[in-house]
Amino acid sequence: AKIKQCVKDGTWELQGGMWVEADCNIISGESMVRQFLHGKNFYMDEFGVDVKNLWIPDVFGYSASMPQIIRKSACDYFLTQKISWSQFNKFPYHTFNWRGLDGTEVLTHFPPEDTYNAQLNPSELTAGQDKLNENHFMGEFMSLFGIGNGGGGPKEEYVERGLRVANLEGCPKVKFGRACDFFDKISKYKDQLPSWVGELYLELHRGTLTTQSRTKRANRKLEQMLTLTEFVCSCLPFEKYPTAELDNAWKVLLINQFHDIIPGSSIGKVYQVASQEHGDIMNTCEKLMAQAAEFLLAKEADSAVVANTLSYNYESPVELPAGWAEHKVIDAAGNEVTVQNENGKVFALASIPASSFTTLRKGTAASVAATAKTNALVLENSLVRYEFDQDAKLVSAFDKEAGRNILVDGKTGNMLSLYVDYPNCWDAWDIDVFYEQELLEHARGVKAVKVAEGAVRSVLEFNLAIGDSTIKQQVVLAANSKRLDFNTEVDWKQSRKMLRVSFPVNVFSSEATFDIQYGHVKRNTHRNTTWDFAKFEVAAQRYIDISEKRYGVALLNDCKYGHKVLDTTLDTCLLRSPKHPDWNADQGKQVFTYSLLPHLGGVTESSVMKEAACLNRAPYVFNGFGGKLLAPCSLEANGISLEVIKKAEKENCIIIRLVETNGEDSTGTLTLNRGSKLVETNLMEWTDGEVVNAVNGKVQLSLKPFEIRTYKVQG
Repeated sequence: AKIKQCVKDGTWELQGGMWVEADCNIISGESMVRQFLHGKNFYMDEFGVDVKNLWIPDVFGYSASMPQIIRKSACDYFLTQKISWSQFNKFPYHTFNWRGLDGTEVLTHFPPEDTYNAQLNPSELTAGQDKLNENHFMGEFMSLFGIGNGGGGPKEEYVERGLRVANLEGCPKVKFGRACDFFDKISKYKDQLPSWVGELYLELHRGTLTTQSRTKRANRKLEQMLTLTEFVCSCLPFEKYPTAELDNAWKVLLINQFHDIIPGSSIGKVYQVASQEHGDIMNTCEKLMAQAAEFLLAKEADSAVVANTLSYNYESPVELPAGWAEHKVIDAAGNEVTVQNENGKVFALASIPASSFTTLRKGTAASVAATAKTNALVLENSLVRYEFDQDAKLVSAFDKEAGRNILVDGKTGNMLSLYVDYPNCWDAWDIDVFYEQELLEHARGVKAVKVAEGAVRSVLEFNLAIGDSTIKQQVVLAANSKRLDFNTEVDWKQSRKMLRVSFPVNVFSSEATFDIQYGHVKRNTHRNTTWDFAKFEVAAQRYIDISEKRYGVALLNDCKYGHKVLDTTLDTCLLRSPKHPDWNADQGKQVFTYSLLPHLGGVTESSVMKEAACLNRAPYVFNGFGGKLLAPCSLEANGISLEVIKKAEKENCIIIRLVETNGEDSTGTLTLNRGSKLVETNLMEWTDGEVVNAVNGKVQLSLKPFEIRTYKVQG
């Protein structure tokens, strides 16, 4: 109550925009949206205030997707100072227009004192005045005085010092005021300010892309699971939609995306708590899915409903429950589905349409058991051939469709390498470039065997040793795909070491493509300049890719974020083992998957984005249920993804979120199964914009490059 009164009186200013001061490299595009959605709604609900800035002084780099998300969340300004920590290059501006990958701009200010713990000393203030790059036409800057890396809690002496230097000769004049007023004042310079295009890359703290990998994996899985759960629950009547449970689940996930939790830079206790909370969220989602199935579907002992909540057809093997091992599988049209029994695990090669629910039924005869016909360490289908050695190294890879070798001649892929990882400072935070000269060893084979070969998929299994650790890999090739999955378990027992995997591919390009939140960016594959050199470890979400005009190779993952593409080598950081501030960071069992995907054409002409999405969100199987069920809407498009279907936060209508993924003007057809019109809104769901009426339940849509559009489905 006292805080509310202070806000009302104007003596407290609310800052931030987001739910927490969140990491902006690791969290997904939808997580970033929800940070604003729940952060700004909190301020509005509790204080009646619309916070207009994104205030994150201490976050470790800023995605090129952010300007659009900031502005479509009804924020006009952005503040940080962290880029001043960069290792090699000095950022050229303090006040500028930051332009994102879609062209959206946001007015940005970096306080030139280069600290979030300023003390209002004349020496600091004078240095800030002299460093301000725009001081030839801007007469003021913001000082983040106080204690704490969120922007500071002022000590009494700091306030007193500020009063004393309010008008002191030889020192910049100090005036206490509100950040919102400062931003409104400098907005008059917008047309005079320089622009910075693309990501704001922090040349430091690169280790935070990998440290505490279990927490990062749980975060990725829950981002996918929450979106999946919302999709299914959006089929329920509004009064049945579990608003409170999903609201709480998202908020707990968002808390754990704080920029010293998800990056791995906290003490051990934090990760114990995060693990418990992540487990609770997953349990909540499973419970809500079970409740939705009870209401929406009919119980049928010999059936299963398979939900594909992606905007892509799912055509990879689907794992069915154990009780299906002794049966054939029949689809909804009565056709037999190709299945494979691997020691009780059943995999079906069924095509599950995008945004759909498909019913499968048990047939009478037993399914076919898949056993290895040969012990040769080869995985092959009509599209591709891969050959391995005893150390799990990929020694030969040939794309039959393209008629070319996938790897550089004389080089091997799946090179699992152990490096010394002892940064100069900031143990959990940093990777220093000299690790590249401190290679210790490669993985050594202990056992290698082919465990399955059949009509659905073929599998090799490797037991490996590296350092004091052991690795178990199942390498899987589906019968209908070039994608090679490396399902990996590691018993990690290293100290200040780093595990990486690399693939030197037979593709040449000066640029590579990296998946980021709701888009992708290009980065150079060379180190011509100090700016290129500084990016020896960069952030990416689900894939990295190097492509020529007609051919390319991607490296996908289900929970990794630190990557390198140098010359023609795709490289991903798998594990680290720092000792501070958590002495036991990352020790023990680790589970993850990465996948090699050769393809025709460039990224946008290929299946890279589809396969990356499918790797990260497999269909959900409701075992023991049948019946027909339609999603609230579906999309037919090339270059547009239907990312979210959920109930609106404060209205009885459905919210959908569409994203243009190819970086070009794209069109599509949206089919509505509930409601007859679309009303465009912002990411906060606060506005009602253009109304688009459906014609025979269909709406034609056109999106600009990398555009994010949000609609209310009303009717």
